[in-house]
Amino acid sequence: MWMVDKLAPDSAANNIGVALQVGGRLRPDALQAAMAVVLGQYEALRTVFLESGADLFKQVVPVGESAVEIEPLDLSGGRPEQDLAAFVSRPFRFDGRPLARIGAAGHPDGDILCVAVHHLVFDMRSAVLFLQAFLAAYDAIAAGRPVPAPPAGATLTETGPKPADLAHWREALSGFSLGELDLWCGLPRGRRPAMTGESVGHVLSAEAQRAVRQLQRTARAPVAAILLAGYAALLAAHGAGPDLVVGSPVDVRGSRESAIGNHANVVPLRVTVDFAEGFRALVRKARDAFLGAMAHPTSVDDLAGVAAGVEQSWQRPLFRHLFNFLPEMAVGELTVAGLPARLLPIESPHSKYDLELVGRPSGGELLFRYSREIFSRADVEALLRRLDALLVAAAEDPDRPLGETAGWSSPDRQAVDRANDTAGRPRHPVVPEAFAEHASNAPRAAAVAGDDRALGYQELHEQAEAVRALLAAVGVQAGDVVATAVSPVEQAAAALGVWRTGAVLLPLDPRQDPAWLDRRIEQAQPAAVLTGAGTDLADVRLTRFLPGDLAGLDLPVVLSMDTAPAPGTAAPGTAAPLDPAAPACLFHDCGDDGQPVARALSHTGLADSAGHFAAELGVRPGTGLLSLAEPSTPGAILDLGLALSAGARLVLAPEQARTGGAALRAAVDRYGASVVLVPSGTPARILEDLGDRLPGLTALVHAGEITRATAGRLLAAGCRLYGVDGIEGTTGRVLSGPVDTVDHAPRLAPITRTHARITAPDGRELPIGVRGELRLAGTGLADGTTDERYGRRLRTGVQARWRPDGTIELLGRTSRQTATPDGPADLDRVEAVLLDHPGVTAAAALAVARPDDTQVIVAFVEHPGADPAQQHQQLLAHAASGLDTPAVLRRVVLLDALPRAVDGRPDRIALERLAEKELGEAPEPDPADDDPLCAGLIGLWRSLLPDAEVTARTHFFESGGHSLAAAILADRVQELTGTSLELKEIFEHPTPAALAARLRG
Repeated sequence: MWMVDKLAPDSAANNIGVALQVGGRLRPDALQAAMAVVLGQYEALRTVFLESGADLFKQVVPVGESAVEIEPLDLSGGRPEQDLAAFVSRPFRFDGRPLARIGAAGHPDGDILCVAVHHLVFDMRSAVLFLQAFLAAYDAIAAGRPVPAPPAGATLTETGPKPADLAHWREALSGFSLGELDLWCGLPRGRRPAMTGESVGHVLSAEAQRAVRQLQRTARAPVAAILLAGYAALLAAHGAGPDLVVGSPVDVRGSRESAIGNHANVVPLRVTVDFAEGFRALVRKARDAFLGAMAHPTSVDDLAGVAAGVEQSWQRPLFRHLFNFLPEMAVGELTVAGLPARLLPIESPHSKYDLELVGRPSGGELLFRYSREIFSRADVEALLRRLDALLVAAAEDPDRPLGETAGWSSPDRQAVDRANDTAGRPRHPVVPEAFAEHASNAPRAAAVAGDDRALGYQELHEQAEAVRALLAAVGVQAGDVVATAVSPVEQAAAALGVWRTGAVLLPLDPRQDPAWLDRRIEQAQPAAVLTGAGTDLADVRLTRFLPGDLAGLDLPVVLSMDTAPAPGTAAPGTAAPLDPAAPACLFHDCGDDGQPVARALSHTGLADSAGHFAAELGVRPGTGLLSLAEPSTPGAILDLGLALSAGARLVLAPEQARTGGAALRAAVDRYGASVVLVPSGTPARILEDLGDRLPGLTALVHAGEITRATAGRLLAAGCRLYGVDGIEGTTGRVLSGPVDTVDHAPRLAPITRTHARITAPDGRELPIGVRGELRLAGTGLADGTTDERYGRRLRTGVQARWRPDGTIELLGRTSRQTATPDGPADLDRVEAVLLDHPGVTAAAALAVARPDDTQVIVAFVEHPGADPAQQHQQLLAHAASGLDTPAVLRRVVLLDALPRAVDGRPDRIALERLAEKELGEAPEPDPADDDPLCAGLIGLWRSLLPDAEVTARTHFFESGGHSLAAAILADRVQELTGTSLELKEIFEHPTPAALAARLRG
């Protein structure tokens, strides 16, 4: 407890308060005299402590030599409970004075009395005992009667644990291995807690109360065991355990039930949750654990060396969750000197534990006390609803597997089901059919514009028919693959012509490395390659390999669009019937071995995407839709499908427009674009260059690459902003939604015929607000197994959670998150922040291992023509302003162009080599080299961490230090420097370099 006060000296997390209000006036002289009487009667209230460096000394003050003066309570005129909480929360100092205070104040509704005592000498039962003794003394003094003697057993001297108790705990905790303590909801616990807390009460539903009574009979267990089992299942369902320990305070007064003092030991209750078992089996485990602890109430502080994970630390690594089962302590009808009185509730603003469940034998009323540093009130209210639902489900079928019942409430299920209700939306026609209908209804409407060319719907229809005729003439059939190496404008007719034959489109970008195009063609084995005007494929091997690697046989047919029949002259032909489930497009990513990894998108997937975004973005016939996607990419084909199936005008942006500026404005103005589609890798900030064109403009941006600052500016300018995200293995667009106007974050939800689940590592589905892996099923997926209703299924490797409104918050790819000495780093987030800096056209962040096995983050930015000396610090400052942990980015390297892999993405292998070279040529200076203070602190670190290799950047707590060692360190720092430090400052500055900077500052 002393360590907690050292860590959070202003929190008063160990203070216990009790207050009452009387229906009249209190006599100050009688109050003071009654306090003196109670101090004399109870030794615990005369026990004081004296702090000296890293030591704490205890002393009992003789009767008559200790006094606690009645203080005036400062009441603000509002709710008195708030003022009482402030009185109770005033910290005590360990300077030899009593660890108790008492205050009184007049109030229009009757005088108020409040007592605050430190937990070192007090517990919750002591609060009731104190009131009884104090009021009895006050009544006697006020009436002139003799003060009654203290009850028998008012003093209790505790002894150490008995051998039988230690044997019990040795067996109970045998084989226990410390598991996960952070829950998957809320925030991870910080190293230096502020101990801020709050409470949420909950009255179990009538169904849950009946369930508790029924479970008492069917499971043959007391209420405490049922609530403990429910609590354990709830914690395990949210990430703790499943072999978990929760703390539980146990009263050890025994026959001396009138003793005031700290006589509540916190014992470790071990409960193993198996999600394949039912609640009945879990209750039996909880019952045995609870009753065993009652019989052997040894404090966890006495179990060092008996159980793994018990050490001298405020954090108690054995557990961070408390189960507090309170006995019914009827205070009875209160009177003070004949005046009626009532207890006043005091809401403690502190919590030493992450979460504490408080229950009573009645089983009807529960309370969760929680850490506000970790949980929000909404998090805790959701937990209480889930506990209520779990109890109801357990009573209905006590043997139903917990994996099917634990962790969900009705509001959770309703919100997630609503978000996933995408399969029943109206089906959008496949793109060729929708396009043909628009060409028939509005033949003169503009269809495609770019490269100083424009095509109407009728003209495009005729060109597509000419392509179909050309392909049919060489025998292309349904299911064949046709590669297209054409200009962006030609791509529309080429794609439609390929689809009219029933073939699969393989779009190629002639600008890419010929060797990469070779591998793509070899892997896809196209029946034909369609080239456009001016396309040069001379360096591409157009050979398909037969078994036996016989080269030069069965060459694909190479066709030029120039040889197609003139538009309108092709003999009428019948388009091949399309199977909606058949592939429409084939794309490739570059695998780790340099080989193409195929991704196919079905006609249904393309249609579902087109229909969804047409509705969401308001795309309709005549809408000008500006595509900034690179040619032949999935984004370019999705944009084409969206525009042509909606009867819109597809505007193909010139290359220079992708970096913003005048070219972007000109493209919007020339073609009257009202919707702009910004692909992944293109900075959303370029939209700001549109200036006065932003009001009324609709933009679709990559959700993970737009910062909240940029989103806020675009929204303020009148832009309608939508976010989209596509996980690796998808088409790039499977989640979408508007960017919120309040917090400027995208509200993503599954698109049409897409189903999302957030899952635990074992595959259990997780409810609202709980972090897990995002799993998708849908027609827009290009990888994975088959789902009967939604098409393909995919494990994404992306951490996410549901929001209460049924939208999804993406938390980053697991593979792109790393730990550094300066805190956790999300490499995708680092890239997004750097990409938001003016002039940066691309960014790539890497985690590079240093000789001490720690990770350092190095980022490369593509910033053509920038002066590295001038821009480096600006980029670091920009990153620091946008990252949650600003210090994680240590190095930014400016390049005119990032090295690229053959598929156009940043070449990670080449960047790793550059990063290693950069770190090797410019090693980070050691702060201790020219700093005697830092060198002296390193010596202190080494004296307390004998097994660690200590440098100026060695983290004290990550290298084996704990709270008690930190207190010793603070004492030795004062001896070394003459500066007195609070313990919390060691947590805030945990490396020699950081602490040296603090001592100077």
